[in-house]
This record gives sequence, structure tokens and C-alpha cells, in this order.
Amino acid sequence: MKQSFKNFIFLFLAVLTISITAPEFTFSQDNIDKKTVDLDTALYETDKNSLFPLPVVYYTPESGLFYGASILYNFFTNRKKPINASQIQLAAGYTTKQQTLIFLPFQIFWNQNKWRSIGELGYYNYAYPFYGIGNNGQQDVYSTYRASFPRVRVFLLKETAPNLFVGGRYWFENYDIIEWDNSGDFQQEDFSGGTYNRTSGLGPAMIYDTRDAVYYPREGHYLESFIEFNHQYTGSTHNYTAISFDYAYYYSPAEKTVLAANAFSWSNVGDVPFNRLAQLGGNKKMRGYFQGYFQDNNLLLGQLEVRQELFWRIGVAAFGSVGQTAETWGDYGMNRWNYAGGAGLRFTFDTKKHINVRLDYAVGKDSNGFYIAFNEAF
Repeated sequence: MKQSFKNFIFLFLAVLTISITAPEFTFSQDNIDKKTVDLDTALYETDKNSLFPLPVVYYTPESGLFYGASILYNFFTNRKKPINASQIQLAAGYTTKQQTLIFLPFQIFWNQNKWRSIGELGYYNYAYPFYGIGNNGQQDVYSTYRASFPRVRVFLLKETAPNLFVGGRYWFENYDIIEWDNSGDFQQEDFSGGTYNRTSGLGPAMIYDTRDAVYYPREGHYLESFIEFNHQYTGSTHNYTAISFDYAYYYSPAEKTVLAANAFSWSNVGDVPFNRLAQLGGNKKMRGYFQGYFQDNNLLLGQLEVRQELFWRIGVAAFGSVGQTAETWGDYGMNRWNYAGGAGLRFTFDTKKHINVRLDYAVGKDSNGFYIAFNEAF
């Protein structure tokens, strides 16, 4: 454990060094829109676009060590305030668990923030541990499988009332199980979609957003909710409906301190493929457990995090979470909560937009994990 900790500290310091020394290409306002050069800066955004080409090193228990390259582009679709900085990240790489990842997450804002699109395009050849279905995962009871799939996740929303955005969401995965370790504890034929499945779901979505910033909020509320209908008529191999609520609250009791809270629920109704069950774990939803360590038709999650800026670009965070999964809503119970907690370091590599690299270490019941990633968990 001590040697592992030293290794991950080294990785984190390497990312900091890369972030500091990598070239940052900036584009002046003249290059973006010559018409706004002589206009009142109180009405127009004067911050520069930025392009960070970076070698990327990060770690999660699910993937092992990831190494590759990333281009992080922060830009403004127009200059008239109010306007949030949009962000596109293109990353590709390989992991020590022989996994290939190519992904492009994005957040785009336009028309003075009246429109927004959030999502991800990607391709994955990924190996997963599978701990079965239920609320009582065990580290030594699992099977492993490898899946190859493209992924499309897109929100498109328009502001219909102050801070309220309404629109739609689309999700697509063509999930091909190319290898399953049948010497493990679970057999693939026992699970719906265990050989192959395709999900192609769409439905209404809404976001309520009063945050004072997108990438490092200090004050405000954020609620994201959607209903996703998967059916043969939408292109899915399975007929089911998913309902999600994701709420976060941010409060600053002091200038450099942020308290962040997150409540999350997911419910599935119908014939759900095993890889689309509601999942706890990973680097955002209950750090300290593998993603999918607990999974079932439904889940409830609560998280609390304290973020503290220290000096220069360095900060720290401490966090805790509780969560449970259940086959039906009636199965939830006070004695079924699972717990996790941890702490981490923060390095701000884009000071104007406050975009962080984070190193977290979290502990759950008979489980732990290190996480190195961009942006906050929520």
C-alpha cells in the first residue's frame, strides 16, 4: 500500500509538471471576432480561448494506469455576455489492463447561454470486473469480461425560464461482449444482454442551473433530470425505461472554501441489459468502489465534499458518500446503506476558468481506490 501510494503521488506530480510546462495556445479576441474589439468590455467577454495539448496519465481501479494524449480546448462560441466558456476534450490512449479508449466529452454554450449541449462521443475496448447484481458486492466474488462498443450521449436544451433548460437526451451503445471469463463466479448467459445488446434511447430532459461557474462552482444549485425510452422502435434490442435525477448544491462559507453536496437517483423499468443497470462506484459516483460494484434496477446516492484552496494553484478536498441499490423501490432500507470516504489533492491548471486536476484516495467497505482525473467529481 505504501509503495502504491508513492507511485500515485508520483503520477500526480507528473501530471502537474505536464500541465505547467505544456504549451498553451491562446487566441485573442481579435482572432475570434474583430467586430467586438472596440466595444464595451462590460458587455463582451474578454477572456481568451485556450488550447492545452497534453500527454495524459491518470489512474482508476477500473482501468488501471491510462497513458495517452489529450487536447483540451476551452472557447467561447460568441463574446456577448453572459456566456460560459465551452469545452471540448479529445483524448485517446491505452491502459495497463490492455484497454483502448477514444473519447470526446463536451459542453457547449451559445446564444448568451440560452442554448447548451452536453455529452460525449467515444469508442471503448474495455475490460470490466462484474460483481453480480445486488447491494452486497464482494471483492473476491466476480467474473471479468471485455466489451467493444461505440458510445453517443447528447443533451440538447434551451432556456425556457430563468435558469431552467428543457430539451431532449439521446444515448447509444452497441455493446459487443467479445470475451467472458467463464471460470469466474458468474456465467454470461445468466444475464440479459450478456452476449450482445444495443441501447438506443431518447426522451425529455431538463436542467435547472444557478451555479456561479461551470467547472468550479462556489454557489448555486444544479439539477439534471431525464427520462430515457429504449425500445425496438428507437433501435434498442431491449425494451426498458430509465429515469434519472442528479442534484448538486454549492455553498462557500469562506472565500477559499466550498461545501458541495450531491443527491442522485436512477431507476430502470423493463428488460434492462446487465451493463445498463443502475451502478454505484467509479471516480464520480461513490469513490472507493469499482464502478458497478453495486448495481441493480434502482439506486440512491448521497455525497458531501469540502474543497479548500491553499496557496498558489494547490488545494485539497475531503469527501464522503452513502448509497444503496435495490431491485424495487420497496427493497430500500435503512440497514442497506453502503459507505465510502476519502481525501484528495487539487491542482488548478487553468486559473481563469478554475479547471482542476484531482488526485483522490477513497476507502469503502473492504475496498479502496486511487483516482486521477480532470474536473471535480460533481
